[in-house]
Amino acid sequence: MLSGWIWLSIAVIFAFILRYYYVRFYKLLDADREKLLLQYCTQYPAILTEASIHHLPAVIKLWLARSGVLNRAFVGAVHLHQQGEMRTSHNGKWMPVEAEQLFSTTVPAFLWAANVKMFPFLHLAGKDNYINGKGHMLISLLSAIPIVNAKGPAIDQGSLVRYLAETVWFPYAAVNDHIRWKEVDELTAWATITYKGISASALFRFNEEGDFISLTAKRYYLAKGRTTLEDWLVETGPGAYRLFEGIRVPDRLQVTWLLKSGRFTWFLLKITDIKYNENRKPQPAKSPRHEYL
Repeated sequence: MLSGWIWLSIAVIFAFILRYYYVRFYKLLDADREKLLLQYCTQYPAILTEASIHHLPAVIKLWLARSGVLNRAFVGAVHLHQQGEMRTSHNGKWMPVEAEQLFSTTVPAFLWAANVKMFPFLHLAGKDNYINGKGHMLISLLSAIPIVNAKGPAIDQGSLVRYLAETVWFPYAAVNDHIRWKEVDELTAWATITYKGISASALFRFNEEGDFISLTAKRYYLAKGRTTLEDWLVETGPGAYRLFEGIRVPDRLQVTWLLKSGRFTWFLLKITDIKYNENRKPQPAKSPRHEYL
């Protein structure tokens, strides 16, 4: 009888510990969301016109026109929903993912929150953010037990590269004051983004119609406790374009590491919704039971 009470007490204590870290995870998520909205998303990006983009490479001007972002007003935040699959190794199991992401379009900043289903009753909660020039990746089992908590210069650089790549979902931000473009040829251009003393570059490729098709960049890759600078590839699939609120963007992408050991495609994603002009004023903190932004 005594041993039963002991095991019950252990179970209760363990449940309280899980609950503590669960609440803590979502409080961190809410704090990052409020910081992003208050510091950056109250600003409005400039309205792009043909005259204001005359200095850009021809393919970038074609991309912006093709995307439908010219002569339109936008708020400073973009809110999108994703579905997809990811894996952690070459031969690893593909795991379903649902995610939301909030971007600032005036300065490089984002917050990504994801739920990764490992098994029917086991999930990972992920938080990846880049705010004030600092990146932070936090992955927790059952939204409670931290298994990845990564910060530092390599994460900062990787987050900046990620932001640059993801401007394909809100192209009007690709011509803000932090990004410089250089023509390579009629279908290719280099983009260099600089923020808070860090720079990152990516090679963007387009088709003849002006649709983005792929980019490559150097990005830090974390594996087995080691960080190495590797080639990173983001590409669209055939017909991977859709209109969201009148803006033409790729709704399906795949993300691949080009490692010395071979190609490692680890993330297949689909955009299910994008809000460009949604009112994203800060709201009271949500219940820690929520899973997304």
